Amino acid sequence: MIDSFKNVVYDTDYTAFVQQWWYPSVDISQLEPDKKKPTWLLWMLRSFFDAWVSWTASSTPKKQTHENKSIVGMPLKDQVQYLMRLPDEEYSDKQLTSELRKYILETDSHHAWIIADYKSHIAPSFWQLEWMNCNISGLFSKTYYVQDYPSYVEALRTRDILSFECKWDIWFFLYKEDSAWMQTVLRTKSTQIKAELNESQRKWITVDTDLELKYRDVETIRQKLATHEESYFELGMYITIYQEEKDKLNENGKKLEQLFSSLWVKIKPAVQRMDEWLVSTFPLCIDELGITRSSISTSLAWSFPFISSDIFTKTWILYGVNLHTWSLIIFDRFNSSLPNMNSVVLATSWAWKSFTVKLEIMRYLMNGIEVMVIDPENEYKSLCEKLGGTYINISTWSSQFINPFDLPPKISDRDYGTWDLLRWKIMDLIWLVHILIWWISAQDESILDKAIQTTYQLKWITVEEDDYSNKEIPIMQDLYNILDGMEWGEELALKLSKYVTWTFAKIFNNQTNVDVNNPLTVFSIRDLEDALKTPAMYSVLNYIWAQVRSVKKKRMLVCDEAWIMLQNDTSANFLFWLIKRARKYWLWITTISQDIEDFMKSKYGKPILSNSPFQILLKQSTTSIKTMDSLLWLSEAEKHRLVSSNVWEWLIFAWNQHVAIKVLASPWEKAFLTTDVA
Repeated sequence: MIDSFKNVVYDTDYTAFVQQWWYPSVDISQLEPDKKKPTWLLWMLRSFFDAWVSWTASSTPKKQTHENKSIVGMPLKDQVQYLMRLPDEEYSDKQLTSELRKYILETDSHHAWIIADYKSHIAPSFWQLEWMNCNISGLFSKTYYVQDYPSYVEALRTRDILSFECKWDIWFFLYKEDSAWMQTVLRTKSTQIKAELNESQRKWITVDTDLELKYRDVETIRQKLATHEESYFELGMYITIYQEEKDKLNENGKKLEQLFSSLWVKIKPAVQRMDEWLVSTFPLCIDELGITRSSISTSLAWSFPFISSDIFTKTWILYGVNLHTWSLIIFDRFNSSLPNMNSVVLATSWAWKSFTVKLEIMRYLMNGIEVMVIDPENEYKSLCEKLGGTYINISTWSSQFINPFDLPPKISDRDYGTWDLLRWKIMDLIWLVHILIWWISAQDESILDKAIQTTYQLKWITVEEDDYSNKEIPIMQDLYNILDGMEWGEELALKLSKYVTWTFAKIFNNQTNVDVNNPLTVFSIRDLEDALKTPAMYSVLNYIWAQVRSVKKKRMLVCDEAWIMLQNDTSANFLFWLIKRARKYWLWITTISQDIEDFMKSKYGKPILSNSPFQILLKQSTTSIKTMDSLLWLSEAEKHRLVSSNVWEWLIFAWNQHVAIKVLASPWEKAFLTTDVA
């Protein structure tokens, strides 16, 4: 039977019977008579197989492909992060490839090993206990405990403790005592002291002043405990200092003892108890030393919380963290408690002063403050382009101009006479000519005054009118023509000729074609010759001042490398005048200088510094620190910090506060605010 079945299977041509499945479909009527006998078995097998395939297809779900083409080729770490961010309804375990599963298992095993062995990662490599100090992984430390302090310590004196130049920790352990039990103890103590006082009086012995003070303190405390004005505590206070060298540790320890002695607080080192303080100063809340002193609530106020030098307002921008207290420095230069809103930034070269100001600019721009910058070194061009600001390049070959003859717009809240605007502009132009030709006599001023009035009159701008709209504004060429044709004016015309027809003709002899109506405007004068930088900065400041006076709104003006303007008395006087008047028009001015000596040689350097209550001091040289000390009365610690400070560390002076801060800038801000000169 089997042989017959084989013959049927092997001898029959099934090509015509193949349908949509792999097995044949046989028609019995077409088989030969001698081969019909075993076909019933083939038919039964086919029927059985049909039923099995049909059942399998209905009960088994169709295999779906979950391959995510978006993660193909990505690193395994990025694939894991992508799948973790997928919503639950879109994620499936079938998206994990064998390679990805292996990576996850290895990473998980490594993480489990680290967690299981965490002690070896946080424990020091070694420690060595000595009778006066402890060496932990090469770092020496010593602990002091407070043995006694007076009944009254001024709270603000803790500012001196927090300003101590050393790595240190302070630990407090407070234990509340039962007031009723303390009343009994204090009553006994009061009786003993009273008996000693009476014995001294009976024997006509001079009473010890300290004994009288103790009796008075005990009675005061008893009274306040009885009225629940005070609570009673036991206070344990430990100070641990750290240093990499043992000699330096002992030196700082002596300074710390002297500092506390000046506050009438007595501290002692924990001699022969280094292992106990080691446990006490770990973040375990275990007081192994157990050295306490009785205290009431008022006495604790001097130490908890610490009162320190801090600058904090509820609004505006973050400058950094306080290096004394590690609290945030959040400051508002529009604060009403400041006499004005001006600031000075002083630093040596390569001290990142431009980065400091750029960081301040960007954060104030996010608060809707309009910013204008006078840039002598092209350091703000990149920032201006990234933020979509207006960049104005003033040079002998530039196509951007500011006409010094432009009349200022009117101030909205001021009443004007018929020729006030013209009169102010004539005075400004006389000052500009002073700077351009360095000096003119009183006679030349009179001639120049008359020539400028005539120049405006030829353009139909006269003192009798108060509306100058749609009038053509004169340029330097027009003034030159008037002077050249006036009696006694030829000499002035000759001196001004280089700004009209000679080398420097383009800068001051064109109509204005720039617009400063942008949140950020940068005026670059890098490509100007040194002889033109002072008059160019004056012209730009004058143009900015006209815009500031026209509409009152919060603005910030940055004058970089201000020592350039201080080289000329006229421009320096104008900058100082601007700084004094800026507050009335909601303008604050940031003056930046890296050459401290040249800045202070000018007679306007110190007045500018005095009229800037917000001062940022960066790294200084050993020669410039002497000049700065004579101006700002720096402490020894502040002078040392300025000379040896890192790039991201400043000193900020505001109000009467002197605070050392560390800049907080995100990696994005550091990359965005490049200080490279384009």
